[in-house]
Amino acid sequence: MIQRIQSIYLFFVFLIQLAAFFFLPDRLIYDGGTTFIHQSYIYLISNLLLVVAPLWNIFLFKNRKMQFIVNRVLLLIAMGFLINQCVGYFNAGVTITNQLLTCVLYMLTVVFLSLANKSIKRDEDLVRSADRLR
Repeated sequence: MIQRIQSIYLFFVFLIQLAAFFFLPDRLIYDGGTTFIHQSYIYLISNLLLVVAPLWNIFLFKNRKMQFIVNRVLLLIAMGFLINQCVGYFNAGVTITNQLLTCVLYMLTVVFLSLANKSIKRDEDLVRSADRLR
């Protein structure tokens, strides 16, 4: 059932992270310095995971528990990047517009992943209640 609301949320996460990956490739480090995604393996692997995993997670609709776990891991990664980006933004001496946009995109990612988790949990509760009635 790809037409569920969490699939839309996960698709929005995919689009946001794909746009951030290609159009905003530089990220702030916690000390205020900038680095490009392709210069650090941790940034590269984590950002590729944030781009590919939501799209893959849409097709895990038959296994809601696995979908919920993958979504939680993505949420933790996105929260880590959001905190790192915000701390780096406040430690930077100058205000950089694209870094603020990157912070906003990570915030949107966290919001959409949280909404997807809430929808997955609601679906799981609905299926459990239907199983109880049988």
